Amino acid sequence: MPVEYPYILMDRLHLILQRYFGHSAFNPYQEEIIRDLLGGRDVLAVLATGGGKSLCYQVPALIGEGVTLVISPLIALMKDQVDDLQARGIGAEALNSSCSYAATRRILSELNEGLIQILYVSPEKAVGDDFLDLMASLPVTLIAVDEAHCISMWGHQFRPEYRSLAVLKERFPGVPMVALTATATPDVRDDIARQLNLTDPSVYVGSFNRKNLSYTVVGKEEDAYEQLRSYLQGRRGDAGIVYVATREGAETLAARLRTAGIPALPYHAGMTAGARAEAQDRFIGGKVPVVCATSAFGMGIDKSDVRFVVHYDMPKTLEAYYQESGRGGRDGNESDCILFYSDDDARRLRSFIDRDLASEFQREVARAKLQSMVDYCTAPGCRRERLLAYFGEHFKEPCNGCDACAPAGKARPRAGRRKRGAVRPASG
Repeated sequence: MPVEYPYILMDRLHLILQRYFGHSAFNPYQEEIIRDLLGGRDVLAVLATGGGKSLCYQVPALIGEGVTLVISPLIALMKDQVDDLQARGIGAEALNSSCSYAATRRILSELNEGLIQILYVSPEKAVGDDFLDLMASLPVTLIAVDEAHCISMWGHQFRPEYRSLAVLKERFPGVPMVALTATATPDVRDDIARQLNLTDPSVYVGSFNRKNLSYTVVGKEEDAYEQLRSYLQGRRGDAGIVYVATREGAETLAARLRTAGIPALPYHAGMTAGARAEAQDRFIGGKVPVVCATSAFGMGIDKSDVRFVVHYDMPKTLEAYYQESGRGGRDGNESDCILFYSDDDARRLRSFIDRDLASEFQREVARAKLQSMVDYCTAPGCRRERLLAYFGEHFKEPCNGCDACAPAGKARPRAGRRKRGAVRPASG
């Protein structure tokens, strides 16, 4: 990292922000995080979806020489970010299992020539001996671990391969590391820092309150589909995501909506990579306004004008719900977050926990998280207050943006613009 007078460095950071990313000012905590990283300090950053986590490592990567190593869990996410950075004139590449032999050789050659500023890799690739030896021969200036909650067994998307990432601090002890996530409870934050061996990290936790999102829970009765169809017909022209629990559910619901005259595409992990990419591209490009998706449709979806996120089936955790609903309104404009709840969904999820999780510890964690999800749907009082409290944030004021704090059918300030078929909020 270069040593410069602070005001000169800050000027350079703002010039990079403007030139490459088109922003005139940093979001809350971005500048502080970047300063700490450039000063050689480890950082744990919990910033809400849309809060600009990626800029926290992309901007410092453009200061001086060297390569920034980014650990990312999904190939699709890497591709989206690399494509975006390359379009901005930034030297970025990704090494993962989808790379051909020729592409891998080219990337390795460009690394040795100093042409790559930001390199994305999967956690499995990052801890391989051959890869670690290669990186040890290069000027690594920063390591970023994205979706860092995946390292914690207390987290909602635990990935065992993330546990091996602690070796990065052993192999690169003088290189600052930033761990980034949008969803982490206080216990998970502590576990992330411990599992990654972060050294006296600065911890930044942004507000989880997305004021432009309205929250409504709907009783999932026999006419749930009709409620959904009517709502979507009243939002023609608006982009939105409808989350369902299963692949079959995504296919069936998308087909029913198309029959009703609502353009919709399915998205799930059972589709071919080409079919998923086509569905994602058509949705992001505005050619199809609605995607019916499982949780496979998620991280890295770069579409700012999503006006509604509907959970037709209840998710397993509040972390998943917060992250998925947070894909709405990333442009700062209002967006609806609607969740259909039924006791049957809760029972089904409990049975999956008992059937699918190997250890009693994992089952206990999963049951507790599911109960918090059920409480969010069924307990009286402000939805926003309960959601924020789960992440350790105090909120004690009428939010006027949930079905508990606003009159029925007016859970968002612009509800009067809804043309037809307002969804019916569930009773407390």
